[in-house]
Amino acid sequence: MEYLKCYEKCKIAFAFQVPSFWVSWESLYESCIADERFDVRLFWLNSSVGDKAQMESAENFLEDKEIPYEIFSYENILRFSPHYMVYQTPYDYGHRTPDMWTIRYKRLGIRIVYIPYGIEISDTKESRAKHFSLSTVSNAFLVFTLSEAMKNEYDKYCMNANAVRAVGLPRFDSLLKQFPFPEKLKASVGNRKIILWKVHFPKFFLENGVKKQVTPDLGEYLKFIEYVAANQDIFFIFMPHPKFVDNTISEESRFEGLGILKALSQLSNVYIDQDDDYRRSLVHANAIIVDRSAVMVEAGMKGVPVLYMHHQDYMEPMTPPIQKLLDSYYQGTTAADMITFCNKVRENKDEQREQRLDAFRKCVPFCDGCCAERVKNELWKGAHKEAGFEMLKTIKTGARIVIFGTGNMGYVCMEAYQEKGNGKFEIVSFLDNDYKKHGNYVFGREISAANSIVYMNYDYIVIATDKYYRQVYNQLTEEYGIPKEKIISYDEFVVILLFG
Repeated sequence: MEYLKCYEKCKIAFAFQVPSFWVSWESLYESCIADERFDVRLFWLNSSVGDKAQMESAENFLEDKEIPYEIFSYENILRFSPHYMVYQTPYDYGHRTPDMWTIRYKRLGIRIVYIPYGIEISDTKESRAKHFSLSTVSNAFLVFTLSEAMKNEYDKYCMNANAVRAVGLPRFDSLLKQFPFPEKLKASVGNRKIILWKVHFPKFFLENGVKKQVTPDLGEYLKFIEYVAANQDIFFIFMPHPKFVDNTISEESRFEGLGILKALSQLSNVYIDQDDDYRRSLVHANAIIVDRSAVMVEAGMKGVPVLYMHHQDYMEPMTPPIQKLLDSYYQGTTAADMITFCNKVRENKDEQREQRLDAFRKCVPFCDGCCAERVKNELWKGAHKEAGFEMLKTIKTGARIVIFGTGNMGYVCMEAYQEKGNGKFEIVSFLDNDYKKHGNYVFGREISAANSIVYMNYDYIVIATDKYYRQVYNQLTEEYGIPKEKIISYDEFVVILLFG
């Protein structure tokens, strides 16, 4: 794909999967549609994998909103021949089949754009990998974030930090719009104060090999329902994550979650909001109770009291820009903390208001309704520049290949090899940094220590990991002096094998 000529329109393909993530795009999509310099089309990825609970209503969402769309396919993308493809989630491996992976279209010269579907809130090792190391981010021509402070986090952890632009996130534009309640809900609320209660599904992290629960004990939420039932002068909007009672969570947590939904559904002062678009409830809230979620950042925009709930045994570390905002919120772990907060709201007490507003201004400096315009201008400028893509990598017939990594990605690589590469290339060995695996065999090949690479006869090394890609890449290039030309990412390896 050559760069944009002065007489051409800039063509953008939006790759749509998850209705509840639409807010991350909406103002940009609408701005591009209204701009005669742009030709915009939306493609629905109808064969998604992974978190299908979040994707199953995608087509209905598009039709209800009367958003024109085409089915995502390689042929349809080629026919449109876009300058940009804007992806909605960073999970190539987790959310998309290989024919939809970003590397496939980057190899065609199409410029990949990623606008975070959430906000880079968590600062655990696992979360950093998801924010800064996944293949969509690595393959992007442009990545957008909410502030220079957050761009600093990309500079520290992302190998593709040069692609990042701190111009604000379009999701904040739309929160300045009006979202009227339906008349029936408006009548139910009456003159009562509205407390939005936003909950994540039960979330755990591994910290030093120990499983830690981030979100509050659901038993505390069950206790709080007694207060909700006894205080009819407050109206509660309960907003569960789409996976709150999904079959991917533990049976115990799912049972408790179903109990919460059942108990709340019987209360006249509660509305359970399971809409894909959360903004209506957010903009009408007089106070907000939230556990870990990107909504906890948007909550600061409202200027209303915010209670952040976490597990009593573990406080999730947050990225520095988010932590400063979080510190300005009220904090809680138990039903008693939630009750104290609600009583403050009833009495119009908010001692932390000024601190919270100041922290939000610093955390989200671009909150002027113009984020989409700035993103669009970056797209327009970028389309007029040479992309500077590396030469397309190929694998010569008879090549000897070493795969570094024996987790899920290693198996994905071998599955692709067995489907299309067997007889053309040779997988000679596996490497892994886990000494416990050394000497074992996978797919009939021995797993060796990383430093054994210096004694091997090979043509390419495939790094079969997202999470540790940067560490492995640096290990190979800096410790062992491997030329970067010999290194292939797992996603490019799979796409080369399957699609050429």
